[in-house]
Amino acid sequence: MSNVTGGRTYGGVSAVERQKQRRSALVEAGLELFGTDGFLNVSVKKICDEAGLTQRYFYESFPDRVALLAAVYQHCVDEARADTLQAAAAVLQRMNVTDGPIPREVIPALAEEALGGFIKNIVDDPRRARVILIEVVAVAPEIEKLRLGAIHDWADLIGGFAGGGEPLTPTQRLGAIGLVGALTQLLVDWQMALTNPVSESAGPDFFQVDAIHRVVTEMFVATYDRIFAPES
Repeated sequence: MSNVTGGRTYGGVSAVERQKQRRSALVEAGLELFGTDGFLNVSVKKICDEAGLTQRYFYESFPDRVALLAAVYQHCVDEARADTLQAAAAVLQRMNVTDGPIPREVIPALAEEALGGFIKNIVDDPRRARVILIEVVAVAPEIEKLRLGAIHDWADLIGGFAGGGEPLTPTQRLGAIGLVGALTQLLVDWQMALTNPVSESAGPDFFQVDAIHRVVTEMFVATYDRIFAPES
């Protein structure tokens, strides 16, 4: 790792790009450690050792561990959103929906596959699941605001699909937020069932990913029919 500072280029890489690379390495280290050991059990030194950097470079990018957790969380959310949008786009392309309101007959497949893209992203990497669902909860006010903001952003995404691009009514927006909350809570229970079930009846045999996927798909379609579908 070069110690060159300022705006000089070293080895064909500018100082700005080197700083971005160091920040990315710290985010990846944070994902690995927060997602395996847990936020409270990880020190700045441990993060730097994982990233192969000195603590000087940690504080170049982040004022503290909470700020790194926020960056790791946002990275995970961005990846989950990309997979969700990719799955949704595939459905719309397959069903030749290019613009305007989404036909009712498309909604079940759209809900099933878009939700499937999101759920797969979460469950395929236990580190992401732990960060998004467990580690960010009640850590600090700024993290809680970020988490709730992400829930509202997911609700806006749902509303954008279900509402056909039209402004949402208050009822529709509340419905979308509620759907995201329901999915989030079921996935939190799934994650807890794997490691620390709250009761004997709340283990992995009950909170199965496929079952959660089916339930939330039905919930999304039913909510669409009740509060999003245009009146005939």
